Amino acid sequence: MSAITLSIIAIILYTTATTLQLAVFQDKIPQRPNLALLMGLFAVAAHSAGIWPQVVNPNGINFSIFSAQTLICLIISLIVTLFAIAKPVHNSKLFIFPVTIFSIVLALNSDEGQVVVDKSDTGLLLHAALSVVAYAVFLLAAIQAALLYTQNKQLKHHLTGKLLKALPPLQTTEAILFEMIWVGLILLTLAIFSGAIFVDDLFAQQVAHKTVFTLLSWVLFVVLIAARRIKGWRGLLAAKMTLTGFLFLMLGYFGSSIVIEFVLPATQ
Repeated sequence: MSAITLSIIAIILYTTATTLQLAVFQDKIPQRPNLALLMGLFAVAAHSAGIWPQVVNPNGINFSIFSAQTLICLIISLIVTLFAIAKPVHNSKLFIFPVTIFSIVLALNSDEGQVVVDKSDTGLLLHAALSVVAYAVFLLAAIQAALLYTQNKQLKHHLTGKLLKALPPLQTTEAILFEMIWVGLILLTLAIFSGAIFVDDLFAQQVAHKTVFTLLSWVLFVVLIAARRIKGWRGLLAAKMTLTGFLFLMLGYFGSSIVIEFVLPATQ
């Protein structure tokens, strides 16, 4: 089966899963965790097989911007599918799955060059893999932070809309957020550490801003974790800091990729 066919199957499965979850959100059908798990896993499997030829080639692993973004969306879709077994995060799929569909469409229609990491360079591959997974986890944390922010605002204004009713209790939303931040921070720390070891110059001209923004993000999340333990930071402040930290991370990762892959070649 061709990569395009598998990608189309993935799009159909993600769309079906999103439609079913939307029906649950609208109280038209009950939540069926087993069906949601199967739909998510089948969609992720088809997605994985569909992007394999683009990401993995004889020369190495392609981490160019469109390959990376669909790979990140794949990881996020897998995490939220598995996470939903134990945590009330099913409604996150209403945002994540459509974004994943869009990432597949972009990847299929891109004629980008390739940013290939040689398979023999295991250290650099480890750094790249940790960076991608850390970014995926922090994107999930940013979505959770946006939900926490909205939930706080609605409760303070005594609003009782459908979104508020669909979300778990505020304490649960916040606990899930900090679980994601802890996992993301560990992965980001390992990514920075591996980069310091295996990347020749983290402050070279083309990657200096990526390194600076990544370190700013890391510091912000460390401060948030420490301040939560020492001073009890939570709620709107935690949500705002999480979104700011993710913004730094996004600017570091995709900002540098856009400059390297599109801006610099256009000026040469």
